[in-house]
Amino acid sequence: MKKALTLAFIMATATSLSACGFALRGTAPDAQISATHAHTAIILADDQALLTLKQPLIKHLQALAITHQADSANQIKIEQLNLRRYELVGTLTEVRLVLSANVSYTLGGKTVHSPVQVEQSYQYNEASVSTLDQQGEKTKVWLYDHLAERIAEQYYAKAKQGF
Repeated sequence: MKKALTLAFIMATATSLSACGFALRGTAPDAQISATHAHTAIILADDQALLTLKQPLIKHLQALAITHQADSANQIKIEQLNLRRYELVGTLTEVRLVLSANVSYTLGGKTVHSPVQVEQSYQYNEASVSTLDQQGEKTKVWLYDHLAERIAEQYYAKAKQGF
């Protein structure tokens, strides 16, 4: 009896997931982009902040089955990377970090410009034992990773649309 109830529960769960349109990412054949857009060149100025963005961007593009190829006609060009810090000072300091960049996507000879921005807030207490802003350093790493993820997803979406 217990085995039959377990089997019925598994069947009900499986049918309800498929009925709601659930599918694992990448399982549908139309989830892949065309071979002409599967390679892209990442164009960055020789700036340390921009170079910090390159490795996370390559990682996120690879997760979407897109490879970085320096001689590709498809391009992701990133310019004017800006990290701004806003502080609201009180008993605790509320800090908001905003990382933004101007990104140009070139696919099939067409270019589209798009500003991209990510932000994160945290609280910082200068009266604490450690006066180092460790949370701020962790937040900067998070911001670079999420900006790279957003750029990779925009490229993927534009490649799927064919512009």
